[in-house]
Amino acid sequence: MNIVPFILAGILSFIHYFSEELSKHVEKYHEAIVSFSAGMFITIIIISLLPEFFDGAKFIGQNIYPFLLLGFVFFHISEKYIYQHIKNKKKLMKDLAELHAIGFFVDHFVKGIALVFAFQGESVLFGFALFISFLLHTVSSSISLTHIDDYFKKVPGLGLLLAISPMIGVLFAELMKPDKIIFHSAFSFVIGALLYISIRDMLPEEKEGRIGYFLIGFATGLAIVYSINFLIA
Repeated sequence: MNIVPFILAGILSFIHYFSEELSKHVEKYHEAIVSFSAGMFITIIIISLLPEFFDGAKFIGQNIYPFLLLGFVFFHISEKYIYQHIKNKKKLMKDLAELHAIGFFVDHFVKGIALVFAFQGESVLFGFALFISFLLHTVSSSISLTHIDDYFKKVPGLGLLLAISPMIGVLFAELMKPDKIIFHSAFSFVIGALLYISIRDMLPEEKEGRIGYFLIGFATGLAIVYSINFLIA
């Protein structure tokens, strides 16, 4: 087992676990962090993680694509069902909070898987670049999580479970590596879920967010990926 992804996932877990204290110091920069990390994160997902997804077709063929679609559709249907079928406002907020927690867990779970993928490549630098984008996204998403209903704080152990989700992702990826079919099937499903989460929940809505910081994040992501590709070419 490569210990580096596990250590980096542990750093992400540490930041989330103490996010409430962290938010007091960086919340005034929240909008800028969200916009920058969204630009950088989505760029790296599309340019770096999707090629890994397509590589999975070598092991499971065309069957890989339904897994990607299932991940995306599952989260869309879950959210729409809650909005359309829960009429009581208090229960609606509770169920949305639960869905937000599930989304957070899957999002950070796949970060752990992605770190394992990244450090299997030719360049360790790419793995650390991916970690930086995950770090920024963890800061922004953890701050957002402190603003939702206090329901989470009332469930014993839920905060710890959410915090260690990147480490669980690393362990899962390491355990699944011997079975390429299961590994790539699971990775495809969570990539689909992550695409939905990043598009639906990560991008600032309507008037929120800062275009300049998003473009800087986008440019930074491109620069990192192509600089590393140039170095390892």
